[in-house]
Amino acid sequence: MENPIVRRIVGVLAGIVVGFIVVAVVESIGHTVFPPPADLDLSKPDDLARLMKAIPLAAKIAVVVAWFLGAFAGAATAMWVAKEALPGWIVTALLIAAGLWTTQLFPHPVWMVVAAIALPVLAALFAKRLMAARLGS
Repeated sequence: MENPIVRRIVGVLAGIVVGFIVVAVVESIGHTVFPPPADLDLSKPDDLARLMKAIPLAAKIAVVVAWFLGAFAGAATAMWVAKEALPGWIVTALLIAAGLWTTQLFPHPVWMVVAAIALPVLAALFAKRLMAARLGS
């Protein structure tokens, strides 16, 4: 793949796929280890609104860890494929948008909203450092 535009596009697409898969897998593990309380029906808006108050802190931490790991894997993949940092930052921006959208679906603690922004940025910075040799920086 010699064309840099094609590398960028493929990098972004690969990063998105990898990032979202990692988020889904890690969140699934978290939901298995910390299932929602049995008395909540997540198809009911009232119960969904109570979810964040009902689940333990460890379950919330598992979600933000998923956001971090997904952003790291997605950004690193995009940077590795594209051989430059910009595609990784595009993937990171999309994952931040997805995290913020998720936090708006039902009430989340403020610290989780902040984490939805800060952790993917931190993850992308780590990915950029990891990929520094490939990026030529």
